[in-house]
Amino acid sequence: MTSEAHRTAFGKPFLALLATLVCLLLGMMLSVSIGSWSITLSQIGDIIGHVLGGGAIDPADPIGTIVWYGRIPRTLCGVLVGFSLGCAGVVMQGVFKNPMASPGIIGTSSGAALGAVTALYFGLAATSLYLVPLLAVTMAFFSLMVVLAVATSGGLTSRYTLLLGGIAFNAIFTAITSVVIVLSTEQYDMARKIVSWLMGDLTNRSWEHVLIIAAIAVVGFIGSLLFARDLNILMISEEQARNFGVRVNWSRNILLVFSALLTGGAVAVAGGIGFVGLIAPHMMRSLVGSDNRLLLPASGLLGGALVVYADCLVRLVGSGGLRIGVLTALLGGPFFLFLIIRDRKKYVYF
Repeated sequence: MTSEAHRTAFGKPFLALLATLVCLLLGMMLSVSIGSWSITLSQIGDIIGHVLGGGAIDPADPIGTIVWYGRIPRTLCGVLVGFSLGCAGVVMQGVFKNPMASPGIIGTSSGAALGAVTALYFGLAATSLYLVPLLAVTMAFFSLMVVLAVATSGGLTSRYTLLLGGIAFNAIFTAITSVVIVLSTEQYDMARKIVSWLMGDLTNRSWEHVLIIAAIAVVGFIGSLLFARDLNILMISEEQARNFGVRVNWSRNILLVFSALLTGGAVAVAGGIGFVGLIAPHMMRSLVGSDNRLLLPASGLLGGALVVYADCLVRLVGSGGLRIGVLTALLGGPFFLFLIIRDRKKYVYF
């Protein structure tokens, strides 16, 4: 490869990452500035600078309170939730060798949703802010462990059995969640809260929520990145991976654990936001390539941007009735259909 070709090969992913980062930062500025109170970017900068300089927000200052305790935590939660879903999507698509795989394909998202809905139904959210995320992540791991147990025989795990088991447990957990929703209809406020949460929502997110999703996103991302090389080789073939000294079952299972952590954390904080984990990796793969060491952060950044812009659009045109998960489904569904139609010639006909 000539030096010019090398620069071109390196330059395109770098420019794609830079453009995605700029897009994300612009979305964050837009997210913090829009709302019922008109707040300028200079005011936002003054407030952030004041706090970072060691100052405190005056409770009597409505603009400072809205920005620091309302809009910034909401924006950061959106970024971190989208980042988590984007990274989880990369892992799932790599493990299943399928660019149309999504983070919830093996039941982790529906398991997390069931855990969070159960916590909301029993009023655990009022007891402690951390109980809903804890139960959601616990159920995400539980669903993964059960599916892995079903798909493993003689120490070997089948990708296809994983997929089929995931479909089965998705249906089971969704059905149980529906039962909880039906039981909650006797309490209107509780039912409204659960349904609103299931549709994906970032309303009233606090700095505690930011800390929860930040810790999960960092652990999940770094863990996935450490096994990104193994994932690259697994995507070629399991036989070649073994020849390179990769412990196939261990690497695949630990990657699934990190994906479940990322998915469970995102669902715990923001509810059901679909298609971000499908769209972000798929779009970035065409820009930065298939090396998961680069694709993971790139997809995370785009996932964060997608959620932030979706949240901005919901706040601008939704009038309180539209939710982020509904919007991402409305946009992601046609995108997924486009992928199916575009790649239909690759399918086997019978």
